[in-house]
Amino acid sequence: MRPKSIVTFEYCYLGSILLGVVNAAMTWKDVNGTVEAAQTRAMLGDWFMPLAMVFGLTISLLLWYFTARSASVVAKWVVVVFFGLSLAGFLFTLALGSRPDGIAGILSVAVLVLNAVAVWMLFRPDARAWFGETA
Repeated sequence: MRPKSIVTFEYCYLGSILLGVVNAAMTWKDVNGTVEAAQTRAMLGDWFMPLAMVFGLTISLLLWYFTARSASVVAKWVVVVFFGLSLAGFLFTLALGSRPDGIAGILSVAVLVLNAVAVWMLFRPDARAWFGETA
């Protein structure tokens, strides 16, 4: 039986993925209308951006599975590293003043908060036991 912290991790992590997909769908047209996106499409083709989105979603779902269902310590630490990178990116966008406004900005903060709670759950005593880590 999975411990409560792992179940909470699962809900928060999957919730963050869902909110991320909703946010991406809402901002897809704006993001793809940028000069950078046009340059990427010119170099790599129209298929690249959707494929990158599917690839990222697949990686996230694999990390969820191996962390919450298979008790993989490696997957746990990959989740932690990815959270650290997303936190650094978020802080960087705040420093540049380029955080999205409106609902997209609110959703991006919600995704970050859900990920923070999910990562925190991975270090609780019952989760450490789940991963076979000694206290």
